[in-house]
Amino acid sequence: MSLRSKLARVLDGLGVVQAALQLRSFVATPWLTTLCYHRTAEQATSGDDLDGEIIDATPAQFDQQMKFLSEHFNFVGVDEVVDFVEGRGKLPMNPVLVTFDDGYKECFTLSLPILKRYGARGTFFISTQHMTERRMFWWDRFNWIVRHTTTDQIRLVYPRELVLDVADEQQKRRTHQTLTTLVKQTVGLNLDRFMEELETAAGCSLPRDEERKMVDRALMSWAEVEHLSSAGMSVGSHSFSHRVLQTVEPKDLDVELGGSRRELEERLGRAIRTIAYPVGYPLGTNETVRRAVRDAGYSLGFTVRAGVFGGKRFDTLDVPRILMDTSYDLQHFSAMTTLPPLAPRSEVDFTRR
Repeated sequence: MSLRSKLARVLDGLGVVQAALQLRSFVATPWLTTLCYHRTAEQATSGDDLDGEIIDATPAQFDQQMKFLSEHFNFVGVDEVVDFVEGRGKLPMNPVLVTFDDGYKECFTLSLPILKRYGARGTFFISTQHMTERRMFWWDRFNWIVRHTTTDQIRLVYPRELVLDVADEQQKRRTHQTLTTLVKQTVGLNLDRFMEELETAAGCSLPRDEERKMVDRALMSWAEVEHLSSAGMSVGSHSFSHRVLQTVEPKDLDVELGGSRRELEERLGRAIRTIAYPVGYPLGTNETVRRAVRDAGYSLGFTVRAGVFGGKRFDTLDVPRILMDTSYDLQHFSAMTTLPPLAPRSEVDFTRR
């Protein structure tokens, strides 16, 4: 149990969380609490082809969490937040925004019914290339490769020389983590080349027809995304290919940002003004990416930097979100949504690259 989880239990036991909830019920707080989910699903097993690390809540947990929020907060949609930051409207007391990144199938089959049950307006950020071309996300493909490799060691020369052990489950988990870190932090990485060389070194290759079948099981279709939109949910961009924007060459940023927005607008027939950055690194002082985000027409950019949005000063292109996790029981969830400093910290500062 993390230190923050322990602290949440202590504060809850002392009645601090309940007192804060009562105070917030009649005193307007100057902030917006935003939650970030990816998948709501049952816990993954070691044999699953998808990366189980991005399951953020089981369906039962998600139901409990939305029930709690419906009793103590006011759900808002991302369009209301855009109107607020542009001076066209106000937010209600204790606003909360529920967001989902990537576009996994469970968003439609499991999360949507629960959101509707509690009157919540979810916001779903979509990576358009994966949706259109039916491509696996790179972290899920890494997971498939390390589970189907025919060797005990994977030797790479690109983007740097590396020997990765994959003989047992623990080594496979470490290798998957190493591969995802390479993608997150290697500036100018040619992801297609990296994936091809990785498959060659691992002695396995995912057939294209099998990949399409896996994606059809794992990700929403465009028809389902359109249904979300028509059901009153919000849709935003999650870039074109889910590359970490700080690692993308400046000449390619318009494809990642503007290309994604244009396709979403064409398919949904409505303006797209918001983006959740892939991996969620805040932009900070990176003016190259900031300028590209503005030029692409976005009004709000969401990170997974912990915190809340609001007060007298706020950065509309670095909106913080609380990243969810299956380890959060309802006690911790209620504590960190009521008292946001109990939320977890970001893993990497990538703002200056």
